[in-house]
Amino acid sequence: MPRKVILGVLAAVFIAGLTFLAVNGSKTLATTDNGKITQADYVDELKQSSAGRQVFAQMVINKVLDKKYGKQVTDSEIDKSFNNMKSQYGEEKFKSYLSQNGMTTKQFKQNLRDKQVMQLAVKANYKPTRDQLNQAYEEYVPDTKVSLITTDNEDDAQAAIDALNDGAEWDDVFHQYSKQNAAVSGTGQLPAFDSTNTTIEQEVRMAGFNQGEGAYSETPVKGSKGNYYVVRMDHMDEKPAQEKVESKLKDKLTNDFINDSKNQDEMKKIIGKLLSAADVKVKDSDLKGALSGYMKAAV
Repeated sequence: MPRKVILGVLAAVFIAGLTFLAVNGSKTLATTDNGKITQADYVDELKQSSAGRQVFAQMVINKVLDKKYGKQVTDSEIDKSFNNMKSQYGEEKFKSYLSQNGMTTKQFKQNLRDKQVMQLAVKANYKPTRDQLNQAYEEYVPDTKVSLITTDNEDDAQAAIDALNDGAEWDDVFHQYSKQNAAVSGTGQLPAFDSTNTTIEQEVRMAGFNQGEGAYSETPVKGSKGNYYVVRMDHMDEKPAQEKVESKLKDKLTNDFINDSKNQDEMKKIIGKLLSAADVKVKDSDLKGALSGYMKAAV
């Protein structure tokens, strides 16, 4: 379970606890033969825990970043990201994913929004070097269209490949073997994507990029969401000039920077400076040290 998702779930619990306390801190949550546990007891315990302090820090960070960068993130963008994720899992598997992680749709969308705001904040304060941009352009793969046959298991994907190898037409094989996939149109074609795309499963992207036009995968491609695919590469555009895709390259380098655990100190420094500029003051004595790692990194 991704760390940001864990924090999102914990944040919901933490906020709920604080809300209960504000309404009626003395409300009894449980009774035992050794006394009772009140909401105030619960929240005090939560504040003392490492997870509770971590969630509090994330709440403050989200609050600060949202004021400065939140207006740049639209509901339509979040809905698009959400629908892309759901289509890759499939309706039932996505419901199961949310249930297993104890999340509602609203919480999941909020996590997506917090992540996008964080990316905007880091992008505004992180500057890739010219060498990094040149290297990213060298590795850049332009817009590519692929078609998918989507199956629940490896055997069905292999049967589809065998049928294609025997001379069957793609459209016929698609209708026989492919299950519903909301991300594709017609007989399995995805919207064009390039190598900076993060919404299409990496396994599908790599399969498409590494085949010639008209070729399809020789073996089933196992996706990260549990599906198996047959991937046909339909068309790849010519590589554009670097200046035309430099903004995309900066976004990719920023995302790579955020997701690389080796950059945690640099991330803390960026966030710490933003917290300092926002004049953050922690009033609760139990939570005074929750932001100290960020503040020290910014000095």
